[in-house]
Amino acid sequence: MDSESSLGLSIESALDKLEGMAAQRNYAYACQYAEAHPIDDSTGLLSSSDLELVAEHGAGAWQFEASEENIGVSVRNGTEVEFTGREQSLVANLQFPNQQRVYYYEVRLTHLAHGTNVAVGIAMHSYPPLRLAGWARNSVGYHTCDGSVYHSHPLDRIRNSRPAYSSDTLGVGWRPRSGKVFFAINGVIVSHVRTPWAQKRLYPIVSADGPCSLSVNMGTRAFVLSHANMRYWAVAPPEGQRPPPPLYHCASESLLLAASPSASSACSSHDVPPKYDEDHHARFLTF
Repeated sequence: MDSESSLGLSIESALDKLEGMAAQRNYAYACQYAEAHPIDDSTGLLSSSDLELVAEHGAGAWQFEASEENIGVSVRNGTEVEFTGREQSLVANLQFPNQQRVYYYEVRLTHLAHGTNVAVGIAMHSYPPLRLAGWARNSVGYHTCDGSVYHSHPLDRIRNSRPAYSSDTLGVGWRPRSGKVFFAINGVIVSHVRTPWAQKRLYPIVSADGPCSLSVNMGTRAFVLSHANMRYWAVAPPEGQRPPPPLYHCASESLLLAASPSASSACSSHDVPPKYDEDHHARFLTF
């Protein structure tokens, strides 16, 4: 692999420009990871199985889970993420649906230790789990330390806004039809970025290089950005429609009643429960 980003830099040239052994080591890791794990840059919508999951759980279907490579990262309820140190990232289990014009999610910085850099954004699947968003191929990330937005490379800083601090709420918007990404802080949009990824399979990503606690909102509750609520920019409705319990048919089909001596003889042509008065049942049906 000669080039790692639209900058046109070779890996060797990029390493020469990066300051510090840790930055060079992490960059080399990301390049090696990309070679060993080809990224899916195809276009497409959610699969049928994913759609079933979304129908049942709504926006709660989008969750984050630490991989085997993530060390010292804990996740509660799928969206409450705690990082304890070193550069790491988590990618959501589901892509953006790519059916409506805009999708949006928010990340509240519940706790942000001094010196910790949090990066949130979008990325394609198979993203390096030990790399901040925006610092490896096929990703865009806003970084809290200096307010910069990076596009697929640690040297490709394409936008700059204000830094973010503990208790701030970061917003990430994705426009699949145009390939544009935008970022918000506390309900105010601060930057826009154009990518060549229209209709590509993109995923929400959160990352950090030090101690912090994050609360991700994929749409299960109201957003700080008011436009996102009024225009329904969430990935899905707040709640899904869980399937109803199975219909009652016959007592003999129940595992709980299988041991009952009357279970086998309790079924009638009306499939009424056992020990139910047939005459009363008939009189009831006549009203």
